[in-house]
Amino acid sequence: MIAFPPMADAGLETIRYGTSEGLATITLARPEQRNALNASMFRELGDAAQRAGDDPAVRAVLVRGDGPSFCTGIDLAVMGDLAGLASSGEEGFGRFVSLAQRPFRTLALMPKPTLAAVQGHALGAGFQLALACDLRVAGHDVKFGMLEARYGLIPDLGGMHHLARLIGPARAKELVWTTRTVEAEEAERIGLANRVVPVERLEESASEVLQTVMAHSPTAVRLSKALIARAHETPLEEELEREAEAQSETVRGDDHRESVAAFLEGRTPRFGP
Repeated sequence: MIAFPPMADAGLETIRYGTSEGLATITLARPEQRNALNASMFRELGDAAQRAGDDPAVRAVLVRGDGPSFCTGIDLAVMGDLAGLASSGEEGFGRFVSLAQRPFRTLALMPKPTLAAVQGHALGAGFQLALACDLRVAGHDVKFGMLEARYGLIPDLGGMHHLARLIGPARAKELVWTTRTVEAEEAERIGLANRVVPVERLEESASEVLQTVMAHSPTAVRLSKALIARAHETPLEEELEREAEAQSETVRGDDHRESVAAFLEGRTPRFGP
């Protein structure tokens, strides 16, 4: 099983970041506040996601939360500042929105696979953070919810984009408009969670999924992630052309040669950074 390192870089106050065996682990580390996102956490989360994306030795990214909750959304102190930021002018509010959106954009668009290990509450921005990742392994105590409408707001961190693609526009509208929470069984049934497991097995199960993904060609994972992300908007004929171009890249690459050699020799493939 991949070890999730509890390392903390000097200067980080709200998260921990570590790498082990090609896996970068980003841990939300405000358990007393149920990992609610404040300005510092938005900034540090964005920096950590960018660091993982830029590191050639990192092949996959795990996002997790300390304590009983994954993330309960935006810190109430930040919520109270939003009106003041908006009334101060577009520039100040725009800077905050860019800061907040950065980690969500980076996780969703990086060419590496990302996984959220979600326990307890994933609400508002916390739900959107889980949705920004490619995969979600959830504990049986999980509660997902888009609560922004309760405060007269909309989800503005990419959550509606991902939600509509995962569960369809009608279900996405229902969750955004009603703000109701979705628990484990329904989350797995409608596609919000790839797996639901006992909380005590969450780390182990997330590790198993990532090990399986990382056992295969990083090139194939990168190219297929990009193709799947655009599949909803791409006509079939165009998709086939893009798949042919991507396949041409894979067959000319070292990952393909190593995968075939490992299969023929009955061993585990060894991929470079």
